[in-house]
Amino acid sequence: MRFRVIMPLMSPRMFSRYLLRFALLVLAVGCPAAWAQLDAPTAFSDFVGCKHHTCTWVPWDTHKTFKHGEFVYTVDNFKENDEGGDFVLRRGDRELLRTPLKDLSASVSVVWSPDSRSFAVTWSNGGASGWFDVRVFQIRGDMVFELPAVDVAFENFKARHWCPARGDNRQAYRWTSDSQELILVLSVYPTSDCGKQMGHAEGFVVNASTGRIKQNWNLHRLEAYIRSHPEW
Repeated sequence: MRFRVIMPLMSPRMFSRYLLRFALLVLAVGCPAAWAQLDAPTAFSDFVGCKHHTCTWVPWDTHKTFKHGEFVYTVDNFKENDEGGDFVLRRGDRELLRTPLKDLSASVSVVWSPDSRSFAVTWSNGGASGWFDVRVFQIRGDMVFELPAVDVAFENFKARHWCPARGDNRQAYRWTSDSQELILVLSVYPTSDCGKQMGHAEGFVVNASTGRIKQNWNLHRLEAYIRSHPEW
């Protein structure tokens, strides 16, 4: 059974402040602290906003279309009962991509690379504690290709930190300035049924085209990066 959590959206800036103070984020339903997780996208909210290279919104609450250079994107056909919706990317009148976001029932966050050729979509079905997943895409002319950016890092993290009861969370934070690498945040659910692993989080810098891990950051290094490279 999935429980939906209703709480305000928190930005990555708030995330870094919580990490630096090692504060506890207590969920409205009484779940344990989620201090080690990236807070956007998070729980149900009417929040809609963009800054730097990222836009975040809740498609079930409002049908919103965003513009990035010559592209526009949205989530269509959102369905209740955790059935998800379709992420759609268009250039002018031409639809370049329509692909499902499985089990979407909370926020969507899209972060673009500086060269506007690649983007990562993070979405959630459970709000602040999870579940989060990521898909990464690259635009080549009128074609859009999905990149294997997440798989290698996820398998590396999963082999060392895994919650049998719930699995792990995957989120995209930011692209590097050369648009070749993506910073991922991988984390264990911050709930007691994950035992001693609960809330553990790490950062991964990966080559987006191959998934190759370039760097693996502990929580201290990750929070330092977020503090110096705020996306909000």
